[in-house]
Amino acid sequence: MARRVYDTGQASPEEVADVLRLLAEYDIPHYRTPSGVFGLTPGALWVRDDADYAKARRLIEGYDRARAERVRAEYTQRNARLGHGPLRATLRNAWRLLSERPSQAILYLTVILLLIALHVLFFKALS
Repeated sequence: MARRVYDTGQASPEEVADVLRLLAEYDIPHYRTPSGVFGLTPGALWVRDDADYAKARRLIEGYDRARAERVRAEYTQRNARLGHGPLRATLRNAWRLLSERPSQAILYLTVILLLIALHVLFFKALS
């Protein structure tokens, strides 16, 4: 019976391609299901045989660890080279959100301001 071995919903296309290549390299029979139309169900990679599941999970977990270490090292190296600390990276991410998805950024800011206003009004009412 087939078992889901990798959730592709939050994975980048490069990660999915790497995992597909890894499964093919080790001759693990697999198939891919796409994400749902409205994004309610994430896509996944499945192994066809239960006997291959443990081997596939070990390979994918090893790949995930190696990728996380590599990406973390690249991030640290890039920030060190540019002289940026964690605050600078956070500001860069906030600016990227604002420039790429302004409606989502405005929604986040509105929710944050509403929460601050509710807290202020609540504590004013207590005094």
